[in-house]
Amino acid sequence: MELAEKVINRQSALQQERQKFEKIWKETAERLDPFGSILEGSVGDMSKMYSSRPLQDLARFAAAIESLLIPRGSIWHGLEPMDDELKQNDEVQVWAEAQTKKLFAVRYMAQSGFVANTQRMFRSLGCYGNQVMMTEEVLGRGPGGMDLPPIRYRMIPMIECFLATTAWGQIDTFYRVYKLTLRQMIQEFGEENLPDFLKVRMDKPDILEQKFEIIHAIDTSLADGVATQLPWPSVHVLKGQNHVLRQSGYYEFPIHASSFVESDGHAYGWGPGMMALPDIKQLNIMNKTTIAAAEQAVSPAFATVQKLKRRLNLSAGAINPDLITEDGRLKIQPIATGVRPDIGEQLIAKKQADIGANFYVDLWQILVNKPDMTAYEAALRAQEKSELIGPPFAKQEEMLASIVMRENAILERQAADGIIDLPPRPEILQGRKLSLKFTSPMAKLRRAAEDAGIQRTLETAAQQAQFDPSIMDNFDHDRIIRARADINGMPADLLNPIELVEARRQARQQAEQQQDMAAQQAQSLDMAGKALPMMEALGAAGIDPAALEAAAAEGGPVA
Repeated sequence: MELAEKVINRQSALQQERQKFEKIWKETAERLDPFGSILEGSVGDMSKMYSSRPLQDLARFAAAIESLLIPRGSIWHGLEPMDDELKQNDEVQVWAEAQTKKLFAVRYMAQSGFVANTQRMFRSLGCYGNQVMMTEEVLGRGPGGMDLPPIRYRMIPMIECFLATTAWGQIDTFYRVYKLTLRQMIQEFGEENLPDFLKVRMDKPDILEQKFEIIHAIDTSLADGVATQLPWPSVHVLKGQNHVLRQSGYYEFPIHASSFVESDGHAYGWGPGMMALPDIKQLNIMNKTTIAAAEQAVSPAFATVQKLKRRLNLSAGAINPDLITEDGRLKIQPIATGVRPDIGEQLIAKKQADIGANFYVDLWQILVNKPDMTAYEAALRAQEKSELIGPPFAKQEEMLASIVMRENAILERQAADGIIDLPPRPEILQGRKLSLKFTSPMAKLRRAAEDAGIQRTLETAAQQAQFDPSIMDNFDHDRIIRARADINGMPADLLNPIELVEARRQARQQAEQQQDMAAQQAQSLDMAGKALPMMEALGAAGIDPAALEAAAAEGGPVA
């Protein structure tokens, strides 16, 4: 009871801290996320939306982040040792790539939920400025003994999350308030862990789908009260009943959260949707007003000299008798208000552009607008793009790094227990820590300046080499080509090991030397064959060839 009360009280305190963000979250949801859980009872209410353009911008934003950071179907990160002297070791590189491929195979397994939950996560980042992902280690089996992925992923809606940070601003406390039906509680926690008042009612079909509120706490301050030896204690409490459903723990902190723009002194931040909210409100008003103006222009009000006895028929080909005077004047005239819907449309277009700028739509077009650029110009524009969109995405890469490190720890733990198979770690890496190396399109954009610098320097050197070929001696071309392969994300297993490259060069050099020796021997034999008839002729004439050669060397006459 004491543990349950402690969890409930801590969650209540964190909820008060979060209240200052909840109002703007709700306003944003009403215009960008009408089916989100933040709206609770008013889910699906689209009465405050007069344009789908902000929804399209949010969808493009989420898709752009996914394609830049975690593009499906490509390797968007790698592993490498933290020690610089081991990073160029061929054995280490081959193992790191094999380990990375195993991570990707597990991550994208069916039922892991990685793809669907990351898409929802990026939408949350664009809409509410915050995203939270949970990675859960799976050791059990599914219904009927079905195999389950070693890791499952769950995006946690912001309305369910209550966070706290360390003194350094890192999130280390997570509380979640969510609802489960009684049937789901039995599946998740087991019948034996439910309170007595629910056990006696489980035979009633109507109560199986009744929902109950649960608090999940991952909080190191609960360590003394939770029955676990793991560094991150976890407890589930049935809210309102002060009943503990489960006590457990985690080897690593399973919550991965980040903000788009951090808010000073808070665990929550701001995002494009929140920053665009004033423009979205104005856009809705403009659309509403412009629609009304267009209706007035197309179907204006009419003024009459007297009350009409019947309704005016404005259909094509209709006849309206007794509406013209004897001198040909109309008894009814449209009321001209001078409305200009075209002006409203121009203002709407500008406002849509302002909203799109909040979602970085203009930056996504940097490389699209000019497809005929040179390779060097493309590299410079890619560099410009990375400099503009890189800073807010750096925090998302930091969050993704925490996910990958936990994934790797889970797999190595399960491999040690014989649950899964992993590539054997090289002896040189035993006891060494690993770090993450991003190879995503965003990472390549960030290194575009480095690649452009290498290319430009080599082009300049090639021009100077026309006058002084020795200028090329300044470059280590082996290191340059390997550096460019790394910058461009080329798989390491497609490059030959340095030892093999050296061995092939030595073999090629030896073969060239043997060819030179064989050519010299052939030339000597050919010269000897040509000199033999001359020597025979000199001997027949009584001239000693050796004396002739000696006299020629001394410069004297032949005896």
